[in-house]
Amino acid sequence: MIPNDLAFTAMVARVSPARRMAFEVLRGVEQKRGEPAALLHASRYAALSATDRDLATEITYGVLRWRNRLDFVLSHHSKRPLEKIDGSILTALRIGLYQILFLDRVPDRAAVDEAVRLAHDFAASGGAAFVNGVLRNALRHPGEPALPSRDTDPLGYLRDSLSHPEWLARRYVEKLGLDDAETRCRRQNEPPPVYVRVSRRINLDRAQEELGVESERVAILPHGLRAYSGKLRGSKLFKQGLAIVQDAGSQLIPHLLEPSEDDVVLDICAAPGGKATALAEIAHRGKVIALDRRPRRAVVMKDLASKLGVTNLVVVAADGRKLPLRQTRRFHRILLDAPCSSLGTLRHNPDIKWRVAKRDLERHHELQLQLLRASARALESGGRLVYATCSTEREENQDVVAAFVDSTPGFRVVPAHESLPERARHLVSSEGFFETTPERDNMDAYFAAILTRD
Repeated sequence: MIPNDLAFTAMVARVSPARRMAFEVLRGVEQKRGEPAALLHASRYAALSATDRDLATEITYGVLRWRNRLDFVLSHHSKRPLEKIDGSILTALRIGLYQILFLDRVPDRAAVDEAVRLAHDFAASGGAAFVNGVLRNALRHPGEPALPSRDTDPLGYLRDSLSHPEWLARRYVEKLGLDDAETRCRRQNEPPPVYVRVSRRINLDRAQEELGVESERVAILPHGLRAYSGKLRGSKLFKQGLAIVQDAGSQLIPHLLEPSEDDVVLDICAAPGGKATALAEIAHRGKVIALDRRPRRAVVMKDLASKLGVTNLVVVAADGRKLPLRQTRRFHRILLDAPCSSLGTLRHNPDIKWRVAKRDLERHHELQLQLLRASARALESGGRLVYATCSTEREENQDVVAAFVDSTPGFRVVPAHESLPERARHLVSSEGFFETTPERDNMDAYFAAILTRD
């Protein structure tokens, strides 16, 4: 039922906790006050019910995933250009329209009423009536406007219908062709699968029994499970520090180093610590020195190591371009988990679509090359250095490796096949690099190159 013209007069009622939380998180993301996952876990929301938190999370990630599509529809139904609409009003409109278009369990009237109340509470005078009018107009004309067609406007289709930035959609088509570009965009708009890394201190069969949720073993992951339902955080395994959530591609990268149980491993740009703690479990009689230049992130790593019972991880807050080591100190195994655009993680972090620009890739390239050269200086002869990112783009991956090898005598690329579990070797490209993609592998996109010093 379409709300009547006076629906906005009922806004004396309070906004539901879930919508208020989603609104505050989305505004925080827009204002660059934090990432959605961190904002959603803020202590101020601890008292909310699980049902409210789940709905807030659904709305937050849904709006971020489908923002271009929502804006395409809103532009048609609003008499005012979106760029001239107050940010709080636009966020309320997106929240309301997302529920109308994508959440069948939410009645249309409730979606409109809640959006109107948000505008009343957070926007200037007149905002509530405007939100009411735009959303009512969208309800009067379902299916309008017609979304761009794959056949007649393929770029517009990826941009608006499948909600990706035009510059990125264009790259996908050029690199993958339209079919795979479409598959990637569709996959990146889906909630990600949940992969669990199980501690080496427990048998995987026993871990699956004790996980407490529906799960299955993953052929390519020697210590990994895929969870399908249930609350992982409350499971016995998590409470005992015997498991963490970690994407499948991320779990495989430590294998590329082939560390021994006695190795001393240097992990540069190591936060939040998933790979560092995995390496520490493998090199359980050695140690891992984990660096990150941000002190707060270093604290996160320490907390994770403590939670997982990892005692051989040494965390240092330091810039990887200026390693705080003796000039003569060399390592046999080094992982550079380079900062990047994170464009390979859009399923987990859909906000990245809207804050990364093409120009950022070149900036990342220069920083990554600086970090790789600094890391290489700490590698001993015959040692192994793994350069890794969670990006889909060549500028941050193959081009960095090529520039480094061309300018650094004595280093060469080692094909990754033999370093991976046998069932994961199909994830190695013809160039010898480890590469995963969402459209092919149903996991985040990761890239890694093994380098050795002769």
